[in-house]
Amino acid sequence: MPKYKLIALTTPKAGREEDYHHWYDSNHLPELVNTFGMTGAQRYELVARLVGNDSNPYLAIYDIETDDPMALLGAIGKATAAGQLTQSDAQDMGTCYTALFTERGDRVTPAA
Repeated sequence: MPKYKLIALTTPKAGREEDYHHWYDSNHLPELVNTFGMTGAQRYELVARLVGNDSNPYLAIYDIETDDPMALLGAIGKATAAGQLTQSDAQDMGTCYTALFTERGDRVTPAA
């Protein structure tokens, strides 16, 4: 089955950082993983900008295995529109960047 990475670069609204982290860790990640059969998800915090100018300090990576990624994204969109997923107004949606990637080439690991 094809493997994908759904990535989200995000920023909390000023003064809402605690609410944002609580929602993301306690609601958003578990709901997406458990509702849509994702194989896992994890969040990361920016340590240093090396190239580029994206201002989002947080990254979430969702691991997905599916034969129909567009159907999965459609199901997430429908669940969101229907109010079936917990929403938060603590995220700055004006800076959010989300994209879906598929594997290209083999994973490189250290030589033995």
